[in-house]
Amino acid sequence: MLFSKDDIGVNSNNQEAETNDSAFTSKFLNIHTERIENLRGDLQRFPEDGEGFFLQTMQSFNAITFVLKIAHHYFIEELYATTYSVSMKVVVALQELQSKGKIGKITLLISDSMMSRNPKVCDAINSWAETDGSITVIYSWNHSKFTLCKTKEDFFCIEGSGNWGDNACYEQYCFINSQQVYDLRKRLFSDCKVVYRVN
Repeated sequence: MLFSKDDIGVNSNNQEAETNDSAFTSKFLNIHTERIENLRGDLQRFPEDGEGFFLQTMQSFNAITFVLKIAHHYFIEELYATTYSVSMKVVVALQELQSKGKIGKITLLISDSMMSRNPKVCDAINSWAETDGSITVIYSWNHSKFTLCKTKEDFFCIEGSGNWGDNACYEQYCFINSQQVYDLRKRLFSDCKVVYRVN
């Protein structure tokens, strides 16, 4: 069970630091930590606006697991994901989510080395994007790993060590709800050096 924000306090005698005129607008840190073994069972709620969860996985689940959980509760208007590698299982899962109306626009930023490491998966992703204008695939010299999910009211950012594969075990993630972070991370998709692009 994640901690509530009331469980974590800031001890300060500085009243100015707890007013809206300072950098600190709350006397509570909206950061929670937890070790989790099963995302579906252990993550009891999503981060609220301006809140972040720092998670340590103890069992196998990867970055797509967050998307599945979010899509179970909300329509994902746009999904941006960057990864070093992606498995065919993840591609199939994304296609299924989109065909069931759970995700709108999808933009993937994948390491260009994936084209030689796993051309079969790249061919499948590229073919999908070529037949569906709501899918964009960008290949670049990339090792970043984060996922952005915009819903009607939330801007979820998932950052961590996990790729979009199926071999994760001990991984760490930050699960944040922040439009400011979302907008910052989203800039990578337009600022990166493109090696190959579909759409």
